Amino acid sequence: MHVISQWVMENERVEREYLDETLRRLAVEPEFHPKGWSAQEIAEFHRLVQCARAAHVDTDLRNMRVLRIRSAGYGLPGKAQAVLSSGRLIDLTFKNSDSYGAVVFELLTPEMEAK
Repeated sequence: MHVISQWVMENERVEREYLDETLRRLAVEPEFHPKGWSAQEIAEFHRLVQCARAAHVDTDLRNMRVLRIRSAGYGLPGKAQAVLSSGRLIDLTFKNSDSYGAVVFELLTPEMEAK
């Protein structure tokens, strides 16, 4: 089951959507620690979300080297992946129009990566 959460940002900032309940909970529940995630991975994900919150356009997020965002390899310009230090992948989909910008976060599982 996919859960979609969306927060409207002030000052035309990039909105964030979560297609995964684990990522949504990590973003909004400070005490949440998913099984199998290290403290470092959680901190890296929080940094990614904070940077997305501060971004005005998707390139603001893509240009931050500390986030380790790379092309997703799907041949689609709106797709990218953030790589956590453990190698865990967060799929990012950027939606942009003249009046709207959003980044969609999705946790990739090994089964999804194989597709």
